Amino acid sequence: MNIVDGDSHLIEPLDLYLQYIEPAYRERAMHVEQDSASGKLRMVVDNKSMRLGSEIDEMLSIVVGYGQKEDGSALNEFDQSLYKGGDWQNMDKRMQFLDAEGIDYQVLYPTLGLLWEGEVQDPQLAAALCRAYNTWAFEVSAGHGDRLFPSAHISLREPTLAVQEIQRVAKLGARSIMIGSAPINGRSFGHPDYDPLWAAAQDCNIAVSIHPAGNKEYLGSAWYKNRNPGFMFISMNVIQDPRMSLSTMVYDGVFERFPQLRAATVESMGSWVGEWIERFDYRYQYMRHTSQMKRPVREYLARNIWINADPSEKLLPYIVQFAGDEKFFVGSDYPHAEGFTKPVETMRELLSALPTQSVDKILGANAAAFYGI
Repeated sequence: MNIVDGDSHLIEPLDLYLQYIEPAYRERAMHVEQDSASGKLRMVVDNKSMRLGSEIDEMLSIVVGYGQKEDGSALNEFDQSLYKGGDWQNMDKRMQFLDAEGIDYQVLYPTLGLLWEGEVQDPQLAAALCRAYNTWAFEVSAGHGDRLFPSAHISLREPTLAVQEIQRVAKLGARSIMIGSAPINGRSFGHPDYDPLWAAAQDCNIAVSIHPAGNKEYLGSAWYKNRNPGFMFISMNVIQDPRMSLSTMVYDGVFERFPQLRAATVESMGSWVGEWIERFDYRYQYMRHTSQMKRPVREYLARNIWINADPSEKLLPYIVQFAGDEKFFVGSDYPHAEGFTKPVETMRELLSALPTQSVDKILGANAAAFYGI
């Protein structure tokens, strides 16, 4: 059986976008610079300072802080030298991590792209940033293309540009695309404007991963309009965005119009699925005429939907028993601090009461089916 790490992250060089974006957008590309007034570093995109959940040095320590919380460090105690000092673009070293953990294949998501998603409004700039990252991601992982699978970053801001990029990355070998989970201009992910994008993903046999990303209006933000609640509250609640985005796809009939489309929530836990099924089922029985659903949510889950779950979720074995073992898969989130050390070993222990066949599916077969590996 092959083990698949269905959620990990590339750590981009801080000048990635300056190096890879088209010249027409270079002056507006995301980059890090020193503030002339304060002398502190700041992240900039579209010539504006980015609003992060933490100071930039702390944020950069978080995204490479894998294993530090397990060593007893609090977030504000993480080593802030690791981002600049680590050899993060060395994929041979990543292979050492995979081999040590017993992982055969790993899916790679962006890191810096998750930050600018909540800052950029211009569809053309967002698309250019995506093209720059995608070109670099497939280039940096090319030497291990049999084991490393970048998920191409796609912006929803202009569906026509999204379709063009899906078709381009398909030629580069993409098995999946990553969509930031925040709504654009208040539109459901089931809005007809996005149908060409879903059609392109279906036609190219590319899976759609919905991943948390920068969103000032994340679920829970309405309670903290007067101040920044801190990274703990933000990170606890931004993971609800992919769940809501997926719900709009179900509710607005995306999987009726595109029955072969594969979609997953990534880095959003998995135990919520039990309550989600119950909530949909209860209301579907007498309110389904207000939606574009043609069947109960369990049927969409069986045909179109996958869920990335965490090795730390004590409720997960019970949710698997309730919802079935075909659609959950594990991810390490390596090398982010929120990630899970010894993910394969920990998930085996967590699911030890389930049949071996179910555990094997969650550790490998389900992700392989979703990503087309």
